[in-house]
Amino acid sequence: MEGQQEDINVATGQAQAEAQRINIITPSNGALKGNPPFIFTGDRNTSRKFINNFDLWQLLNRHNDTMKKPLSRVVTLLSYMDGDKVDAWKEEQMHILEKAANDGVPETDEDLWKDFIERFKNAFTNQNQREESYQKLCKLKQEDSLDDFFAKFKQLAFEAGVPLDDKGTIETLKHAMNKGLTSAIINSPNFDPTADTPWTFKQWEEQACQSHLKWKAAAEFTQRRQGLFQAFKLSPRQNNNNPGQGGFGRNNNWRNNRNDRRTTSQGGYHMDVDATVTQNINATDSGQQHSEAKKAELMRSNSCFYCEKQGHQANICRKKQADRGNFSGRSNNSREPTRVNAAPIMPDISDPNTFADYLRDNMDSFSEETRLGFIEKLMSKDFPAALN
Repeated sequence: MEGQQEDINVATGQAQAEAQRINIITPSNGALKGNPPFIFTGDRNTSRKFINNFDLWQLLNRHNDTMKKPLSRVVTLLSYMDGDKVDAWKEEQMHILEKAANDGVPETDEDLWKDFIERFKNAFTNQNQREESYQKLCKLKQEDSLDDFFAKFKQLAFEAGVPLDDKGTIETLKHAMNKGLTSAIINSPNFDPTADTPWTFKQWEEQACQSHLKWKAAAEFTQRRQGLFQAFKLSPRQNNNNPGQGGFGRNNNWRNNRNDRRTTSQGGYHMDVDATVTQNINATDSGQQHSEAKKAELMRSNSCFYCEKQGHQANICRKKQADRGNFSGRSNNSREPTRVNAAPIMPDISDPNTFADYLRDNMDSFSEETRLGFIEKLMSKDFPAALN
C-alpha cells in the first residue's frame, strides 16, 4: 500500500514539474515530448478542447511510463487543472485514487482512467451541448463550398452523438444538401433505392462530390457557350428534339427550314424576302452559293466572294454590279434587292489580337449561318455528351 501511495506522489511531482515546463529525465523513457495541454480552470466551454489536447499529448507519449500507466496518467491530467472552480474537485479525485490504492486496485488497471474521464465529463462538460449541436445539425444548409459543408455536418453529428450511417442522419443530410444535388445523387446510375443494404454516409459523400464536379463542368461549359453566342451576336436556341444536345442549342432543322420562308404576301418577314432575292441573284449569276469551307478559303486569299478573283471584295466587284444591272433589267420587279455586306479584308490570323478585333468589328458582315459555323468549330460536339 505504501508503495502505491509513493507512486502517486512521484507521478504527481513529475506531472507538476512538466506543467511548469521543467523536463524530468528518467533513466528509462526520458521526458514527455510535444506540447502539453493548457491549464484547465473549470470553464465548461473549454473542457472538450482540454481533453482533446491531452489525448493528443498522450498519444504522442504512449510509450512513456507516465502515459502507459493509467494511475500516473490520471495524476498527470490533474496536474493541468488549477483554479477555484476545480480545486475541490481535484482533492476529491485524489481521495478516490488513494482509496483505490488501499483497496488493492493495480495502477495498470484501465478502469482507473475510464472512470476518471467519466467523472470529469459529468462535472465539467456542457450538458446542453449535445442538444445544441443536434439543433444546429438539423438547421444546417449547404452553401458555396461542398467540402466545408460536409466537414461541418460531420463535426455537428459527432458533437450531437449521432451515428453518421443512421437512417435519420442520412435523411437530415438529404434535406441539408441543395435540392439539385440531392436529386442528382438519387438519379445517378449508382444509386439503387431498392437495394438491401442502404447507402452509407461515405457513399453519399463520395457521390455528392462526383455530382458536384460534374455540375461545375457543365456550368463552365454553359458559361463558355453563352459567351460565344454573345460574342457572335447570336441567341442560343434549343434543339426541340433533344435540348442541350447536338449543335449546342441549335435547331437541327434550321438548315432545312431556312428554305421554307414565306413571301410578304404570305405573311413572311420582309427581311427574309429580301435575303431570298439576293440569294437568288448569287445562285443565278455565280452558279452556286459558297460552302463554309469555300468562304474560309476565299477569306484567307483575300478573294472576292462573287467572282473569286483576288484584290477586291464583293461589295465593289464590277462583275457583281454588272450582273445586278442585268438582273434588274430582266426582272419585272423594279425593286432593288437588299444589299448584303461582304466580309472586309482578312487580317493576319497569326496575330490573335488582330484577328479578334477583326471578328468583333466586322461581325455583322457574316451571315447567321457563318457565325453559327464559327461556334460549332470552336466548341467540341462531344463535350456535352461527355458530361452525361
